[in-house]
Amino acid sequence: MAKILITESVHPIGPELLTAAGHTVVYADRDMDVIRREIVDADAVLVRIIELPGSLLATAKNLKIVSKHGVGYDNIDLDYCKSHGVAVTITPNANSLSVAEHAFTLMLTLAKNIIPVSNEYRTVGFAAKNHAPGIEMTGKTLGLIGMGRIGKHVLHMCKDGLDMHVIVYDPYISEVPEGVEKVDDLSELLRRADVVTLHCLLTDETRKLIDRERLALMKPTALLINCARGPIVDEAALIEALENGRLAGAVFAGQEVHVTDLDDLLAEIQPVNQQYFLQLLHRHSPPFSAQPPPRAVSPRKRRSEWSAEWQSGSPPDCICLRCAE
Repeated sequence: MAKILITESVHPIGPELLTAAGHTVVYADRDMDVIRREIVDADAVLVRIIELPGSLLATAKNLKIVSKHGVGYDNIDLDYCKSHGVAVTITPNANSLSVAEHAFTLMLTLAKNIIPVSNEYRTVGFAAKNHAPGIEMTGKTLGLIGMGRIGKHVLHMCKDGLDMHVIVYDPYISEVPEGVEKVDDLSELLRRADVVTLHCLLTDETRKLIDRERLALMKPTALLINCARGPIVDEAALIEALENGRLAGAVFAGQEVHVTDLDDLLAEIQPVNQQYFLQLLHRHSPPFSAQPPPRAVSPRKRRSEWSAEWQSGSPPDCICLRCAE
């Protein structure tokens, strides 16, 4: 039987399945000392967002598979895995709806000034209702960057739920749903959108996709939602745009800054008169659910089953081909 290292907290249904299959499961709970020690003789690694560079993977002499909780694999050194015959799997559809709901919630939270008004109630009471007028999103224009699984969910929530006009920029698709507009020029989307929401992978192509020049194209009343990866946005340029009133608000569910830098960042952005808030959440906490709906149980089980199948010599059915070809 195999030794399987789980780097971070996951829903217990996965580890239970692995244990029932006779495998040895080791929990690291984000402790890098434990990860470095236990990966040495691990046959498989189940990972969420912990970085797995080639220098770390090179110490894992028995490693056969890395199974990703989610679909973004930018934290895994694919080049190392490919050159050393280590398979990498992802879990499409397991978290997509939860992330989309989170993005939709953050958009409305930002538009309605929920955080600053709620905080104001603690000091001035009912007068807080006059603190900052919210924005009605119905009929506004949504700029959707990336129309994969998550983007499609967000599209339908905004179009069908709020009657928003949706503009899509995604160079990898050829068709969009009826009533949705596809543009080939990202600049056009940024100029026209009242809300821009990011749902693309982090690659060399998308790193700092939203930079100083592109932020300058957006309306000063526009909102920016990033539930993808922090580095897709140039955060220094974003803070500058917010402080100078060139953008109405921004919210993140994944930041580029290291956790030890958060206090400095919060101190830097605090004086901006609460025109916006930067939601500094643990990367990809939105998909985690203590009671997953039925649609999520199967992918979560499959993530663990893939590790088990690989140990028995049967290739799993969801492989990152860059590593398995």
